[in-house]
Amino acid sequence: KGQRLVERPYSGVQSVERAVAILKSFSLERPERGVGELARELGLHKSTVSRLMRTLERGGLLAQNADTRRYRLGIDLIGLSRLVVTYLDVRDVARPVLRRLAEVCQETVNLAVLDGGQVIDLDQFVPHKHAIKISGWGRWRMPLHCTASGKVLLAYLPPDELQRTLPPQLERLTPHTVTDIDALLQELEQVRLRGYAVVREELEEGLNAIAVPIYDHTGQVPSSVNVAGPAYRVTPERFPDLTGQLLQAAAQISRQLGYSEHLDQARS
Repeated sequence: KGQRLVERPYSGVQSVERAVAILKSFSLERPERGVGELARELGLHKSTVSRLMRTLERGGLLAQNADTRRYRLGIDLIGLSRLVVTYLDVRDVARPVLRRLAEVCQETVNLAVLDGGQVIDLDQFVPHKHAIKISGWGRWRMPLHCTASGKVLLAYLPPDELQRTLPPQLERLTPHTVTDIDALLQELEQVRLRGYAVVREELEEGLNAIAVPIYDHTGQVPSSVNVAGPAYRVTPERFPDLTGQLLQAAAQISRQLGYSEHLDQARS
């Protein structure tokens, strides 16, 4: 819903406020807006809205449909949005969200990315309570096929890239590690369908983890977030609750990175 603005004597700041309100009135549901409807929605005179929209059009921030005379967002906004996305560092965006998550669930939270056929922890958040040292976390670079974040990152790769990334043989690290390629591919399909991965003592005995994807503005999955902890604490009974908390945190980070669920809807 649009924000109603009060007509007051002209000032530069008021014009900027009104121009911002006009730009923010556009959405996927309303990609084109007319002068009259916006004037009513914002509580401004048509002449004021028309003048502002023409100014925004000259600046490349709006474009007018020659047939309907209605306006849509301009092409120059694409370049500006790309600059914003370029400046965003997933670690900076994720840090406050994941720090809160670690304290809420009282388990270690990791932010991970794919690099050179391995999964790397970019950042780690350990709550004060229950903090323990597990050797598997100290490596930072870990195999993809036996880690929760690794399976998430593999699951969302394009098929050809997935084939190039998977090693010809999967190393067995514990008795629970999946070492059959076909079995792993079936599991990755399930990860895509349900939106999360669970690993039970595959990387290290006594260590369980759950991971979910983080989406960027293009709808790709460049990173993953996971909750990991000792198997006696991160039990199957806690999996649903921890998964829900992870999904909420990842959705918040994804939105801040410019992701919209409409991207997926448009592709389907």
